[in-house]
Amino acid sequence: MRPVVTVERMAYGPHGVAHLDGRTIFVRGAAPGDVVRVAIDEEHGSYAYAHVEEVLEPSPHRRIPPCPYLPRCGGCPWQHLQYDVQLAAKQANVRDHLQRLGKIAAPPLSAPIPSPAEFSYRNRLSLRVEQGQIGFYAGGSHELVPIERCLLGNEAVNSLLPEVASLVGRLHSRVRRVEVIADAFEPSGALALAVEGHWRAADDRQLLEWFGRTSSVRGVALRGKRWQRTHGNPRVTIVPAPGVSLEVTAGAFSQVNAMANQILVEMVSRLLAPDHRGVTVDAYAGAGNFSFPLAQQSGTVVAIEADPRAVRDFRANAERLHAENVELVHDTAERALKSIAERGILVARVVLDPPRSGARAVLPYLLHLRPERIVYVSCNSATLARDLAVLSGTYRLEQVQIVDLFPQTYHTETVALLVLTC
Repeated sequence: MRPVVTVERMAYGPHGVAHLDGRTIFVRGAAPGDVVRVAIDEEHGSYAYAHVEEVLEPSPHRRIPPCPYLPRCGGCPWQHLQYDVQLAAKQANVRDHLQRLGKIAAPPLSAPIPSPAEFSYRNRLSLRVEQGQIGFYAGGSHELVPIERCLLGNEAVNSLLPEVASLVGRLHSRVRRVEVIADAFEPSGALALAVEGHWRAADDRQLLEWFGRTSSVRGVALRGKRWQRTHGNPRVTIVPAPGVSLEVTAGAFSQVNAMANQILVEMVSRLLAPDHRGVTVDAYAGAGNFSFPLAQQSGTVVAIEADPRAVRDFRANAERLHAENVELVHDTAERALKSIAERGILVARVVLDPPRSGARAVLPYLLHLRPERIVYVSCNSATLARDLAVLSGTYRLEQVQIVDLFPQTYHTETVALLVLTC
């Protein structure tokens, strides 16, 4: 007989948490309050991974997911949870990371800010490709679930999916992933194709014929291990703040939730309290999501970015916006901040928006520079908590705020404000 467990809460991941005979059971497809019969998938001594075989007593927090590809598709592991329960679970997970990993006894967590839209919010989708089909992997596997439409994608993104399916279905090169990004103003978008191995020369003709027949895709960026090429113009427009339009290349980083990103940018600017004293540093600047809005309120903004694609976009945006008070440093954040510290530049404010691995490498230089304020934007609250612990002797953590950029998933965007104590 399969074991029966009561689900207590959501983990930071696709699983609910239950306990059985002294072990922790991570249950995929569960909701807090469920009584479920589970099938064990992996045994790990003191814990195990399982999936729901039968819901015996459904939680009042459970709902029927509207997506027709669930429960197979692994792209939205929390879609069966009511949205307010998703936000509460994200808040609880961030609090747990700050307390357990950051050793912050009473984190100053504000109530989460929900996404303006629970569905149809993504202006960018990253799809897997297998045997000429596009889709997402099934939960906990590498089995493709082909899709024709995604409920998280906005109308502009979904309108491009038939064109994407048509393209990858005719190519012989080993396309493994395709990113679709829609323009903020025009009914068009761009694609970025990740190719395994070499690009087959015969596919040049296939791509050009396809490109000549589509009016909705303005450009395609192709990328392999040691090569890249483009067809058309693979850039689209995004709007991080009112009156600030940026161009980004498909494949380079940009936030996926345009409406929530505007909330995020406004919050970062407000918490950073920019003025014309000293220098504002935007580490991990990308194409300028924070830099150019901040430049409207700051004396000098020094933006740091290592990715060549983002650097090209940033420079083009700076020229188009006539942003004369923005200086770009094409380097890693740690090397650039080390150089700034060695040159004795007075840095008043810093915004950090690192990848999931966090900002550990730059912390020694921040402690040397001692900016008055640091606003740390994190997509991984575990590494955020780790880094806040390092800064805690010099900085006071004044506010932590979740801005939900990723409804229907366990992912969070967390903003932390740190103020110099002495």
